[in-house]
Amino acid sequence: MSREVALATHHVGPLCFNVFEVPQSDANLQAIKSSTEVALGTQRGASAWTFLTTLLRETSGSKQFSLMCEIDNIAVGYLTGTVIGKRCIVTALYVEEKCRSLGIGARLLTCAQQFDANTNETLVCVLPGQRDLKNLCEQAGLPAQLIFAGTP
Repeated sequence: MSREVALATHHVGPLCFNVFEVPQSDANLQAIKSSTEVALGTQRGASAWTFLTTLLRETSGSKQFSLMCEIDNIAVGYLTGTVIGKRCIVTALYVEEKCRSLGIGARLLTCAQQFDANTNETLVCVLPGQRDLKNLCEQAGLPAQLIFAGTP
């Protein structure tokens, strides 16, 4: 069964998806990330996003994590983040277009918020134009707080 057919079949009938932590080197994570990072690379604000995510990784005491969402062993979404002190900073959240509006993004965000019991604040990096992600964050009670402005 092709990936397209497999994804489409989950729009009808009972839906069961799994969210779990994966290492950064996971092949499924790398495959889905590479397709989204190419698109992000051309988006307005991408250079600031790259700078910020690199800075977070290099922060002393930071703990990086990745969450994957699968339906029938097919990767349909992921979230990457960093825990620094009492803050959980989500650096990327993506759900396959055909699987949006099923609650996968909300579940990934909830799992990130609960990832480390010591965190009490969640921040999400949202690039200009990522209206769906901004709306998801606001529905989760995370309103926009900061906008970076600068040269491209």
